[in-house]
Formats: sequence, structure tokens, C-alpha cells
Amino acid sequence: MRRFLLPGVCLVLMIVTRTLDGHISYKGYKVVRVSVTKDADRQLVYEWSDSERIRILNEVFGGFLDTLISPKQYDSVLALLNEHSMQFKILNDDIGADLETEQSNDLRTAKNSFDFKSYHSVKDLYQHLEVLAKRHPGRCEIFSIGKSYEGRDLKAIRISADLRNSASKPMIWVDGGIHAREWVAHTTAQYIVDALLGEVEAHLTPRVEELLQTYQFVVLPMANPDGYEYSRTTDRLWRKTRKPSGCRDNIEINGECLRGRCFGSDPNRNFDVDFGKQGVSKNPCSDVYPGENAFSENNTQAMRDYLIKNIRSIKMYLSFHSYTQLFLKPVGYTQHPPPDATLHNKIGFMAQRALRSIHGKHYQNIRSVELYPNSGSSQDWIYHEGVKHAYTVELRDTGKYGFKLPANQIIPTGQENLNAFLVMVENI
Repeated sequence: MRRFLLPGVCLVLMIVTRTLDGHISYKGYKVVRVSVTKDADRQLVYEWSDSERIRILNEVFGGFLDTLISPKQYDSVLALLNEHSMQFKILNDDIGADLETEQSNDLRTAKNSFDFKSYHSVKDLYQHLEVLAKRHPGRCEIFSIGKSYEGRDLKAIRISADLRNSASKPMIWVDGGIHAREWVAHTTAQYIVDALLGEVEAHLTPRVEELLQTYQFVVLPMANPDGYEYSRTTDRLWRKTRKPSGCRDNIEINGECLRGRCFGSDPNRNFDVDFGKQGVSKNPCSDVYPGENAFSENNTQAMRDYLIKNIRSIKMYLSFHSYTQLFLKPVGYTQHPPPDATLHNKIGFMAQRALRSIHGKHYQNIRSVELYPNSGSSQDWIYHEGVKHAYTVELRDTGKYGFKLPANQIIPTGQENLNAFLVMVENI
């Protein structure tokens, strides 16, 4: 029986090197997309990940696995692929070089300023939220739903027409960046904030204003600030939170971790729905370690508490992730369609058309389980708490850039998803 079921299954035990500025280096690492249309092939790749020959970065709809292979392991993995007649394609011949270029571009970004032409720090994004609150009094307010493990605020913004008298309005919730390395998820959530306040896409103001009269919008653009900052300063491909989680392979002798200490849990496996059963690993160093128990992480606790407090008001829940351009519907842990599957399909098709109408990008409209079985997601948890409209969007792209989506795609990604978001809200 296989131990691991999902992408990013295990942090690979390779010698870690760092660049001069302290980032973990992926120099010479290749991103290889492997075709696994047969169960036996998929099982083999999982086993190679388990034995730390490769790292699985992402599962791609249609029977593919995007894998990360070190220079030292590449020849042996290539031989295995050929031995088993498995088709593959090199998506990136040296992801480390691209990451160094991305980091250099970040260094050239003006500090203490915000725009949608680059990816910004937690501090800069929070400062931007404060600027918006001052610029639009009576229409938005900033508040914290809690603290991260490292003490950062989990800042959210509430937006509505006549904000003071909006507490009784139905709520639309949006979050971005539950997974740290998915940088475009943060910017897309923030793009929706700016659009709701007329800072971008001003031609949509009449359409937006009608919705602001009806709903209150609450957006959490930085759902995992500790992990995000770590992905900026140290490991660009970091996925999880940063709370210590145990010893690698759970091997501990006299209080010491024999094979290294692990940090973080996968926050999108940490919600209390079918917890710990599918698409997870018991190894606390795994990218899909769900935590010792449900809601073990500060950020998921804070989300739970706020959402449960307002559960009767929440009309729609939307979470942004990346990548592979998917519109995902409940649920992820069973093949049996949920009671609201017909409703979900209707909204999914509307969103799919709206996404494509802006820049021609095609997003697949599927149930989460059709991508891969998984337990403990925020979408499935809140759906089971009674929110019928609970969706996840996997943003651009389909693998050429993956998690390191160029900054010049922030705005078009925001535009197409803003349009889909408005269509969804207008039709729920």
C-alpha cells in the first residue's frame, strides 16, 4: 500500500545549497511532467517520491505529474522512465536559474509601495490595505482575524456600501495564499479588493456598486503569511505553514531528531473534514502533512473561528490557489457527488465561460476529487458547515511557469478571475 497520495509528497533529502542572499538554491533542478495515465505508472512515481529520488510538485488534470528532479538524480530517474516506457516532457531545464532571476527582479521592486506589477511582501500588502481603508472611509474596514504562529496578523478587509449598516447583509468570503508558494493567489484576491473599491477596472463600477448594495465582502488576501514570507526569503517552493511539526519520518532518539526537524503543516489538509485520511502523509516533513490534528495551525484556527461565527451569513466561499487553471467544486474526498452537484455545475460553467471571455484562457470545470482525492480542505469543510457555494480556483498557468508565474501575468490573471467572480456572485 502506498504511503503518499499527493503532490509535493516529501521534502527531498538532498544536500541543500544556498545563494549568497540565503535562498535555498535549486540550480540545475529540472521540472519534468510525467504521463501517468495507468495506475501502475502513477504508483511507480509515488514510490520514487517516497524513496526521495524525486519531488512531486503538482498533479495535473488529465493524468500527469509535475516532478522536480535534482541534477544528481536526473540520469537515474531518466533511466527509470525509459525502462518503464513512461512518456515525459521537460517543462523547465533549470528552475533554479529562473528563481534567481525572479529574486533579482524582487530586489529591484520599490520598497514601501504597492502595485500589481510585482509580488510584494506581507508588510507592503498590509500597508496597501491600510491605505485603501483611509481612502474609502465608510466603505471598508481592516481587521485581524487572529495571529499566525510567528505572530503576524491575519488581516482581512470588509467592503460594502454603507458599511456601518451592512452587518445584516449576506457575506461573500474570499481568501488567497493558503499555500505559501502560490504567489499569484495573493495578488488575485487583492485585485478583487481593489476592484470592489474602484481602484482598478473602474469601468465595472456600476456593476460592482449593485453588488455592494446587496452583499458585504470579506477578503483575506494573505491566509498563510509565515509561509509566504519564508517562500520570499528562504525557499521559493515552500508550501506549508512554519510551526514546528516533528521529526523527519518521525524518527526521534533521546529528544533529538535523527534525520532532521520538520516545520509546517499543509493548511489545506488541516480542516476538520475527513481529516487525515486521503492525500496526506504521516511524515511531518512532507508537503502534505496535515498536522497532528485538525485545526492545529494558527491560521486555520483563526479562519475557522471567524467563519463559524458568521456561518449563517456566508453566501459564498471562494479560495484562490495555483496552478493548472481549474475551477474546483466540492467535494475532494469521495467519488459520490454531493447533494448540490447540479447547482455547483451550473456555477462552474458560468465561471468557466466568464474566465475564458477576458483573455481566452481555458479553466477546466471539475470536482476536486477528479484532480486527486484529498481530505481536510477549506472548501470541503465549509461546504459541510452549510455553505452551498464553496469553490476553489487553481489559477494560471498550466505548467510552463508553474508557481513562478511572471509578474506581467498578475493583472490579466486578476482581470479574468474578477470577471468570473462577479458572474458567480450575480448568479448565486
